[in-house]
Amino acid sequence: MKLLTCYTVAAALPLAEASAATYFFTFGDSYTQTGFNVNGQQPSTSNPMGNPELGKDTTTGGINWPGYLTTVDNESLVLNYNFAVGGATTDNEIVLSNGPVKDLVGQVDDFHSAYGDKPSSTPWSSDNAVFGIWMGINDIGRSLYFDRNASASQVIPALTKQYESLVEELYSDGGRKFLFLNIPATSRSPETMSRGPEMVKKTAAWIKAYNTALGLMVRRLESEYEDIEIVLYDSWSFMNSILDEPEKHGFLNEICEAENGESCVWWNQFHPGWKYHKLQAADMKGFLEDFGGW
Repeated sequence: MKLLTCYTVAAALPLAEASAATYFFTFGDSYTQTGFNVNGQQPSTSNPMGNPELGKDTTTGGINWPGYLTTVDNESLVLNYNFAVGGATTDNEIVLSNGPVKDLVGQVDDFHSAYGDKPSSTPWSSDNAVFGIWMGINDIGRSLYFDRNASASQVIPALTKQYESLVEELYSDGGRKFLFLNIPATSRSPETMSRGPEMVKKTAAWIKAYNTALGLMVRRLESEYEDIEIVLYDSWSFMNSILDEPEKHGFLNEICEAENGESCVWWNQFHPGWKYHKLQAADMKGFLEDFGGW
């Protein structure tokens, strides 16, 4: 475990607001990042994302899935505390990292420091907190692109073992409700497609192996902890459904890119635009009805 850093957070919400809120702690990479700073303005009724401004510091050209689930696709107050960092892997000691990018290990450490002891500013509990984690995209990408000796049969079990241990840490803190997303169909991204059919095939195979391992991890956790609640959202199938029929969903085609984040599935070569995230969040909402705010 890395050394923890102390943080100071803002004043508590009024009691009525705090009791009604769902505390949504999210972790991940660029598909999830919003640039949240634990030392900045804290989430509140009037500003449930806290900081920065909604739709800033994402890789969508606008709002991404945590933003939509916090401000649009919810039935009651959701407050989002987002630890995701672009380029993150599960563990930089397992996967070749891209410089000083904070991995999931570090993100969980940051959660412990800022909110693990349930401060008065963020009075979360096992009943009103949801932990959302979308990892794996960079674990696979960096293993394939930067480590020619990487083997899926060795790397993926190591990743999911570390992933599972971090979930167990959050469980020890009091987390009982977890949302996991598997790896989407990034083998069909413009960036991967540009690398040729062999890389597309290899990436798809690694994604399939990772998603299978993630499913097994979920079953282990459910078997070990009787009071844990887990939603494993199948982003792989959802992305494929959009890419298979892009015109049906208002996109030009499955491979184009658009900086407006709307007319094409892809905002850039590897990241979907805000309209895709809007569609995915709306789909995710239907799986989260037992988790409080949705």
